[in-house]
Amino acid sequence: MKNLLLFSFLALVLVTSCKKDNYDPLAQQREEERKFNEQLAKDTVIISNFLKQNELPYQRSKEGVYYKIVEPGVGSIVYNATTKIQVKFRALLLDGTVIDESAKDTPVTYTLGDLIAGFQIGVPLIQPGGKVILYIPSGYVFGTRAIVDNSGKQIAPPNSNFIFELELVQAI
Repeated sequence: MKNLLLFSFLALVLVTSCKKDNYDPLAQQREEERKFNEQLAKDTVIISNFLKQNELPYQRSKEGVYYKIVEPGVGSIVYNATTKIQVKFRALLLDGTVIDESAKDTPVTYTLGDLIAGFQIGVPLIQPGGKVILYIPSGYVFGTRAIVDNSGKQIAPPNSNFIFELELVQAI
């Protein structure tokens, strides 16, 4: 009987001392969306000011990616996440720093769904042979992650907005 009382007491202490798991995935998702939208609002001001100061023509997608279609291209491709694309590109920060680029004469092949959200938004604006300049808010590029080169040196800080000069060579 003594052991049963002791066991009951220990079980009661154990149960009452455990904290409830306050993990709420919906609350976490709402917080992430709030932060994304807050940063998007900041990025929108930065990019629109950049475009106006440099007197650059542009359009804006419903998601908030700014763009200028240089050449629309030819075709009627309906894009999806599995569409393979061959592109030539150059990625720059708004200050003109080149972060990455494909070789001039050699397109690179990607699956559209594997690319940053800014490409997934921007590529369907053109058809094969088309060229577009994308002004992409940070959340549609690398978000809060800094970009580092092969030596580990930071080349783009967190929340960087990017310019992508993109030529769509082929869509498969």
